[in-house]
Amino acid sequence: MYCIVLFRNTVKFVLTFLFIFFLCPFYGLGQSSVVFEQWPARLQLYPRDQTSNCTVSIAGRVSTGDVTTLSLVVLRNQQRYKYARTNTDSLTGRFAFKPIIKAELSQYSFQVFAHRTITHDSIQVAFRDSIVCGDVFLIMGQSNAVGRFDSNPFRSEFCRTFGVNKGDVGYNPADTAWCLTNTSEGVNTLWGVELQRYIKEKQGIPTAIINGAVGSTDITSHAKRDANQPASMNSLYGRLYYRASKAGVASQVKAMIWRQGEAEAANDPDVYIRVFPRLYSYWKKDYPGLKKVYHSQLNILAENVVRAGALRDFQRRSNATFGDNEPIATVGLPGYQGLHYNEAGYRQYGLELYRLIARDFYASADTSNIRSPNVQRLYYSTPEQDEITLEFDTGQEVHWPADTIITNPATGRKYTQSLSSFVFTDYPTGENVTIKSVTEQENRLVLKLTKPSTAKHFTYLPSSYKDIEVGYYAGPVIRNRRGMRALTFYQVPIAAPLAPATSLQAVPVDTSAIKLTWAAKSDSVKQWAIERADSAGTFNSLALLPGNSTTYLDLRNANGPDSLIIGKLYKYRVQAIGRLAESGYSPVASVSFQLPVIPKVGPELELDYTGSLANSSVLVYPNPASNQVRVRLPLDWSGGAVLLTLTNEAGNIALQRNNQVSAGTPFLSFSVASLPVGTYVLTMQYTTGGVRCRLVVTH
Repeated sequence: MYCIVLFRNTVKFVLTFLFIFFLCPFYGLGQSSVVFEQWPARLQLYPRDQTSNCTVSIAGRVSTGDVTTLSLVVLRNQQRYKYARTNTDSLTGRFAFKPIIKAELSQYSFQVFAHRTITHDSIQVAFRDSIVCGDVFLIMGQSNAVGRFDSNPFRSEFCRTFGVNKGDVGYNPADTAWCLTNTSEGVNTLWGVELQRYIKEKQGIPTAIINGAVGSTDITSHAKRDANQPASMNSLYGRLYYRASKAGVASQVKAMIWRQGEAEAANDPDVYIRVFPRLYSYWKKDYPGLKKVYHSQLNILAENVVRAGALRDFQRRSNATFGDNEPIATVGLPGYQGLHYNEAGYRQYGLELYRLIARDFYASADTSNIRSPNVQRLYYSTPEQDEITLEFDTGQEVHWPADTIITNPATGRKYTQSLSSFVFTDYPTGENVTIKSVTEQENRLVLKLTKPSTAKHFTYLPSSYKDIEVGYYAGPVIRNRRGMRALTFYQVPIAAPLAPATSLQAVPVDTSAIKLTWAAKSDSVKQWAIERADSAGTFNSLALLPGNSTTYLDLRNANGPDSLIIGKLYKYRVQAIGRLAESGYSPVASVSFQLPVIPKVGPELELDYTGSLANSSVLVYPNPASNQVRVRLPLDWSGGAVLLTLTNEAGNIALQRNNQVSAGTPFLSFSVASLPVGTYVLTMQYTTGGVRCRLVVTH
């Protein structure tokens, strides 16, 4: 027997120990009693705090006058761990201990000793073992939250539960016992046991899961809460809350795992949509430490109820309404049988649930593609509306499945199903989407249609399904690279196509930059994505600009690894990004980054970004300049005329003059104080050659 009746801290209980035990005269006194008001139960789990510890409160009073001191011995895995000694209150006889234990795979025991002042002897007055510190989770729902027993059940002294879940029958208020999970005292869900096993084996933390699920129950029965007596035995809600309260964990529950909705999907789906917000508000009120709700999305049932798709879509969107909800798809889980699952299906769900909980509560680094892909945007991505893009969460890597061969388990007959048969426009009165091809682009699926469409909505997987072969949907589903199934969605609007940019032009600005200009056709643009490709032909992102932008300057950084190179051909394209849609790319603009053409007088030198050249004595400074500019000239330029020209970005001459350089004069100077702020090309020509560079004017 793994359970022991627990009398909670608020209910005093008396442990009476005879000092003349078995009439032994050793104690020489009639009797002494210690009354415990706070004392752990065997197999109790105390919720851990933020430091991964917990305090075990031990308190009571002594009614014998000659016992004024008590001591506490704490054992960790049967080895002495801590010792404490305290005096009783001289007037009331009260005493208290608050030992701290760790959240770890260790079991703690507590021994309390009474010390007599007359005879100077001591006696053990209380002992309790098998105490742990860890985390608490709750389960609510109907039959798929109850699950099935395992043919080879997993048990561990670090995986626990509290009370007995007897289903929707009368509950005995005295049935408040701590138990090991997966024993005969209560109904345990296989995936819940798997969750506890993973946390124990991979995180080294004890857990308690209290399951309040009952088969064939609707959401309304789970949301019946007596405002005056939330722990009432007359409702499913009250019985679970009663157990959590009696266990002393209601305020420190980590998460609610909710798996329900089949009752409504087969009858009136809109009831679920109306009632769930109320049920959620009760959870947040009665379990104030609740951090997450893991919200299972239903599988496809056979009952022909069109609004069942709307119920599943509400579950998909639960995170948008309730920020701590994490929707988990069940469509596509292995072992589906039309309503329930075999062991493989429940085990898989337990693994997927663990990965999410490990991310949320145990700082797991395994976070990539562990969520169910959830569609974020859906839009026509060509002006002709012959292409629809499905965009899922950022970071997802989604895959469109190949046609799936399904085997009827009863007859062995094989048949093939294609996902294109189960996606619809304007469902349920529209038509199946006729797909020509599907392109996978990380978190996007681009569906090329065989013909243009004017549909307003898109639905992924039908509201219900029943065939003559297996009787339920066993076909292909969209998955990510970890095998997580995409959440089904119902009547999601298809956004209108966003017009791409037109008249994209790319023009070099001397040797300093390439300037892009384009025209926009839509006011719905929120951002412009700028991309550049080199001669290898691979486009890479350059920048994201505000939606009102129509120009971009791709500056040359001579010292950067991605610097523009003189003489190289570059290609540019821009893409409009809106709140609901993205355009296709603009036509590509190609440009060769070249020096301005000037008459060649002789060998020419090209200065770098700062106006200097490693193998030349030429230097232009300061650059940027606001007033006087000095140019240090090559030694062989002295004693002749130098033609100095400044050309602005439009190619117009802003300053031009001849300078006679005296023999032995190493510098030439000029003023830019009267020139507008901007970027100029400085060109100097001499009888034996020339130099040029970029000069920036600031004031």
